[in-house]
Amino acid sequence: MKPGLEQIKKNEANSSLIQLVLELPEFEPNWHFHPEFELTFIISGSGKRIVGDSVEPFHEGDLVLLGSDLPHTWNSENNKITNEPCKAVVFQFSHKMLPELINDFPEFDGFRHLLNIAHQGISFQGKQAMETGNKLIKLSKSNGLEKLTHFWLILDDLSKSTNYRLLASGDYIPTLNKYNVERINIVFTYVSIHFAENIPLKKVADIVHMTQTSFCRFFKLITGETFTEYLNNFRISRACVMLTAQQDKNILQVAFDSGFRSSTHFNRMFFTKKGCSPSGFRTQHMLMISRD
Repeated sequence: MKPGLEQIKKNEANSSLIQLVLELPEFEPNWHFHPEFELTFIISGSGKRIVGDSVEPFHEGDLVLLGSDLPHTWNSENNKITNEPCKAVVFQFSHKMLPELINDFPEFDGFRHLLNIAHQGISFQGKQAMETGNKLIKLSKSNGLEKLTHFWLILDDLSKSTNYRLLASGDYIPTLNKYNVERINIVFTYVSIHFAENIPLKKVADIVHMTQTSFCRFFKLITGETFTEYLNNFRISRACVMLTAQQDKNILQVAFDSGFRSSTHFNRMFFTKKGCSPSGFRTQHMLMISRD
């Protein structure tokens, strides 16, 4: 995988802890890496999260810790259907945020272990992820030593968690190249705009100036899945948004608007990815809303 280097700028307070509070129409494809660690909490938005060779859907409540120089991107779906902004709070820090003397204190053993395994990316699950996210939102409003010490406590809590998954495979080694990151971001952007249209493999190969064979090998190497798998997953994800946000739209129209030209293919793919039919998915969502 060959992402681009992102230069992290110090904030005005010249703090060792850099925070970003994002509110955007969508998280645009930006496959990149940086030497800083990064803790990201998704407040709202959904789409595809790619960390190293891990490709997974993300939703509200997504909490991920990334190690130094680990390539990543959050590619959200086009939010024109719901008109809801994509929001996230992000904290970036270097290993220097923790003084070297922590090596002399066993109380920091959890810290060291957490940062060591973060080179694969860590996705935290369950109730703790949401509780930690709420702490990060509050923390974004503080500053100085109070912010730093509370952030340490958050990392300490996460180091004790057992409800997490490592994302990138253990033998994943990023290959860093600016040209290839530009190419994959062009593909991600093209799919996010044209997913409802017919997208021949030759078309996407042409826009990045590659043969179809080379493109297939390139895309599989970067994302861990074929272009067809990526496109179908993206379309199913978009269909889920339509099914829940546009209740008056029938299933056939949802299939067509999300890029499927056959209702049979749509139903089969939807069941494979979601374990239920499109109508069943919509019913389940309505039942959840009624309970609330």
